[in-house]
Amino acid sequence: MAANDPTGRPDAHTTTGDQPTGANATGANATGANATGANATGANATGAGPATGADALGALRVWETPEFTGANRLPGRATLLPYPTAEQARAQTGARVLSLDGDWALRVVDRPEDTPADFPAADLDVSGWDTVAVPGNWTMQGHGRPQYTNVQMPFAPNRPPYVPAANPTGLYRTTFDLPEGWDGSRVVLHVGGAISVSSIWVNGVPVGIGKDSRLPSEYDVTAALRPGANSLAVQVIQWSDASYVEDQDQWWQAGIHRSVYLYATEATYLADVAVTAGYDHTTGAGTLTVKAEVGQLPGPGWKVTATLDAPDGGPALAQPLTGEPAARAGDLPGLGVVTLAADLPSVSPWSAEVPTLYTVLVSLVDPDGNEVEATRVRTGFRTVEIRDRELLVNGRPVYIRGVNRHEHHEKFGSAVPKETVEQDVRVLKAFNVNAVRTSHYPPDPYFLELADIHGFYVVDEANIEAHANYTTICDDPRYQAAFVDRVSRMVLRDRNHPSVIAWSLGNESGYGPNHDAAAGWVRRVDPTRVVHYEGAIAPDWSAGHPSSDLVCPMYPSIDRIVEWAKTTTDHRPLIMCEYAHAMGNSCGNLADYWAAIEGYHGLQGGFIWEMLDHGIAKSPDDPRPGFSSGDQPGYWAYGGDFGDTPHDGNFVCDGLFWPDRTPHPAMWEAKRLFQPFDATLVGDDRLRVRNKYDFRDLSHLRISWEVTVDGTVVESGTLPGLSTAPGAEEEVAVPWTRPDLGPGQEAYGTLRFHADDVPLAGPDHEVGWVQLPIGTGPAASAPGETAAAAGSGLAVEESGDGWTVRGDRVEVVVRRADGALTEWRVDGVDLLESGPVVNTWRAPTDNDGIRLDENPWQRGHQAYFRWLDAGLDHLVTNTESVRVESGKDGGVVVSRVERLTPDGGKEAEDNGLVHEARWEIGADGSLTASHHIEVGAGLPDLPRMGVLATVPAGFEQVEWFGRGPHESYVDRKAGAAVGRWSGTVDEQYVPYILPQEHGNKTDVRWLSLRRADGAGLLVSAPTPVEAGVSHYSARTLGTARHTADLVRDDVTYLTVDVRQRGLGGASCGPDALEVYHVPSGTSYDLAYRLVPLRADDDAAQVHRAV
Repeated sequence: MAANDPTGRPDAHTTTGDQPTGANATGANATGANATGANATGANATGAGPATGADALGALRVWETPEFTGANRLPGRATLLPYPTAEQARAQTGARVLSLDGDWALRVVDRPEDTPADFPAADLDVSGWDTVAVPGNWTMQGHGRPQYTNVQMPFAPNRPPYVPAANPTGLYRTTFDLPEGWDGSRVVLHVGGAISVSSIWVNGVPVGIGKDSRLPSEYDVTAALRPGANSLAVQVIQWSDASYVEDQDQWWQAGIHRSVYLYATEATYLADVAVTAGYDHTTGAGTLTVKAEVGQLPGPGWKVTATLDAPDGGPALAQPLTGEPAARAGDLPGLGVVTLAADLPSVSPWSAEVPTLYTVLVSLVDPDGNEVEATRVRTGFRTVEIRDRELLVNGRPVYIRGVNRHEHHEKFGSAVPKETVEQDVRVLKAFNVNAVRTSHYPPDPYFLELADIHGFYVVDEANIEAHANYTTICDDPRYQAAFVDRVSRMVLRDRNHPSVIAWSLGNESGYGPNHDAAAGWVRRVDPTRVVHYEGAIAPDWSAGHPSSDLVCPMYPSIDRIVEWAKTTTDHRPLIMCEYAHAMGNSCGNLADYWAAIEGYHGLQGGFIWEMLDHGIAKSPDDPRPGFSSGDQPGYWAYGGDFGDTPHDGNFVCDGLFWPDRTPHPAMWEAKRLFQPFDATLVGDDRLRVRNKYDFRDLSHLRISWEVTVDGTVVESGTLPGLSTAPGAEEEVAVPWTRPDLGPGQEAYGTLRFHADDVPLAGPDHEVGWVQLPIGTGPAASAPGETAAAAGSGLAVEESGDGWTVRGDRVEVVVRRADGALTEWRVDGVDLLESGPVVNTWRAPTDNDGIRLDENPWQRGHQAYFRWLDAGLDHLVTNTESVRVESGKDGGVVVSRVERLTPDGGKEAEDNGLVHEARWEIGADGSLTASHHIEVGAGLPDLPRMGVLATVPAGFEQVEWFGRGPHESYVDRKAGAAVGRWSGTVDEQYVPYILPQEHGNKTDVRWLSLRRADGAGLLVSAPTPVEAGVSHYSARTLGTARHTADLVRDDVTYLTVDVRQRGLGGASCGPDALEVYHVPSGTSYDLAYRLVPLRADDDAAQVHRAV
């Protein structure tokens, strides 16, 4: 039935950027019109297209006129395809669409004025032009180059709205034949996105101009078409006034980077369809509203019908909804509008956890009862609201376990193939991500289609960022048209998607009346969603209500969000739009953030910055200029690697995944913290399982369990199925038998939760795990003989250079000058190349300091620069004493005292370290080490505190009992389980795009290195330590710019630490929490034993024996 339209689209002339007048070149009215009435004077002077070889539209330079938002574009609309009938729409067959994607001809000229006068001509010969793929970036196709900046504009001067005269301009050409049956049809050209201003000609006839590189521009090209072959010419200007509001932290690219296609309708057609599906969580009822706009309505008698298919394909309505469109005062001529509505007593709601979709089929029927056109919209019944400092979906508060997602491909730039979009959805779902902020522009609509199907909460963001002009453009009335146009067309395109729960007004563009104007438009048109904008609350979290329904800060500290939760009277919830900056080896503190989020009312999560490293692939055989890695192995490039200037280095590589979508170790941390369940022990015999889903019970999960002793599985089984309600807890009996444990043994019970219905993840997907300590054995007795049989007493030979300690199996050489152990040989096998020596340095992580882009903020904020200023990268050791003497049980004790200070630094005690080392050499060949280190209070906190040893070549097999299998750090170890792990030394290398510290292991009880023949050494610690092995020294890592620069050493660098500093997020955000620092002004003690291993020794047994 027809109904009133209280909340739908307002009058067309006040909400669209243009008045469509078809392809007629004269009189095209490009007013830049929007909700504020901005008018681009002169835009209608000479037609819709740029005059070739001269300024577009007469005297108007459209690329330097922000009031001008486009010419002849059709009003914004949903992403809809026309079908002849509803049945074909249901089956998605027979759509009247012609894709123009594929090979196009391209020529790039230096500036818009260099466009040849005959470029639009229908018969232009382009046989000598290059051939490129569309969608694509010409900057990735051998023309020009990509350029990366974060805040600064890529050109100078920064003087909005003006851009350099040298302004690369792409001239694209293709031809097409209309499909059979399209004669006499209305034909629309859809240009999905072009960077940054596109002007269109069909058969030499100018048909329109579009701005906003991340939203489509559509043009009625009917009048310009002709039988047979048709030509399409598109001029794309790289720099424009729009560049100042598309100043996002990403690569600057150029070209037609989204799909281009034609679609055909009848003369009277469905201009737009907007579907709203509400849900009453108290009754389970749904409300359906279908608003249809009909173009070129010739008179009365036309009808619009709508049906609703249930998720199982059956009818959800007893009968179709039918109404007659009618003109409204103030609408465009010929536009008819009808709103159909229905109440449904019971529906299955949509959520990110249970993304239930219905299908709306809308048909246009002529007065004779003939179905003229149909289209299909998938919808979900759900509500979004803010109440009592909570974001509610379907009446329930939801945690936002989100990421920010840019659109990037390592080879194609911003032209991301569909297969890669699907891969993004697959990996995000597999890692328990439930929300995406489309930073910082509307995504390709295919992503939103998949988000609807597979379940994400989406903050859809307008293509607005004016970071380099943060405080000015938001107040500039010349840009108000662009702000409102970009926001309004995003809403009109994407409002049918149930996954979209919030509209974002953009990113890092200050806060001013342009934002409030855009927010006002959104609130009138779509009150069913919330409005998001960080800039509105940036200076004051209690402000910005007109433009943000959320308190959505960037990179707040944990202390600050907790204090806010304790003291605020704001009714809005806090959801961080960016946090946990994932640059390089990062995402420390993530577990602490989530402890706060789950512990305080009003904190509802956030969006990690960001999903993806934006590296661009270089390879030896790449023929494109600038894309070859030459004689180096392939690597991922970042700012400056293409000769681009200005640039901001590797700051573009700050994701949870490498560019090929391989997860960083930090992603496993996020997956563990995002998993929607938990379990704890209640006494010795009960498990308490907590369901952290918002809408699902646990019945879809299979729970297996296993018990390990020292990392070896000794018992396993499955739990009976649980149906724990959302947000509830359930207790069950412990399924395992508590094992009897020997001296020093440790037992853990691990629960693994599997599901078959995780979208795109495949069957038996492990959603997550919980590990519980269930017992430790009695303390180990005093060391006795190990599998490395004890030998007779040791003899000491002294010479001028030092001492040699010999026994039946062992030979150790001690240098007199500094007490260094220069040789440790057991059973004829050399086990040490050098060390162990005190080690306080690490190859700086990006969070320690962005070494390629030092600036005053970083110098005052990041630890790396404090370390450099203190000289921690070049400590000089001065040995004060060395002693070699007899020990107990026939052993020999080597001890030394040394002072470490920065070269050229003060010798004062507070500016260095004092190290007392003691090694007891056993007759069995073992070395029992103890280190006491006093750290001067004049030093800053340290990168690490431990020792470094070099192990000879050939010891490639590493095994350890501690956290794994991937790297872990003191503030990023929740996603690494305690177990017995193994691999090669090479496999411990983590190829961060800028080489840096990697491969650390926490809570290590023991670690072994072995040769292929089984001989090796064991590091056995009485209390857990941190350890790592690598073929790259800290100095090599710290000076390399790319992975291809690294030269692998044959030796293995072995680190054993009391502690390594946490990772934090200081590349853009808070540093590691102080509790995870390695402070100065205190002392540290480190004890471990180095034990030789024979081929048949079990490392765990040797560890327990020693």
